[in-house]
Amino acid sequence: MVARKLLTVTAVGLSVSLLAQHAAGAEPRAVQKAPVATELVVDSQLFRSEIDGYVRELNRQMRATLNEDLRRELAPKVVLAVNELRTRS
Repeated sequence: MVARKLLTVTAVGLSVSLLAQHAAGAEPRAVQKAPVATELVVDSQLFRSEIDGYVRELNRQMRATLNEDLRRELAPKVVLAVNELRTRS
């Protein structure tokens, strides 16, 4: 009984896979064409001013971040213990 079930499942799986392989081979292949290239014209002055503005803003943000990190690093630390020699009178 168990052998019959396994044989049935194997036969069904084999036939389905063969049919699927045959069906996949019958489908026409889709040919993709490259999109039509369009020529972009960019004003060099506008491009340069945009890049300069971006670099200035990035520089400002980096300086602000570095200053904040430096302030945190140089902030006074809490003194947990002090070595002192006390004299008894």
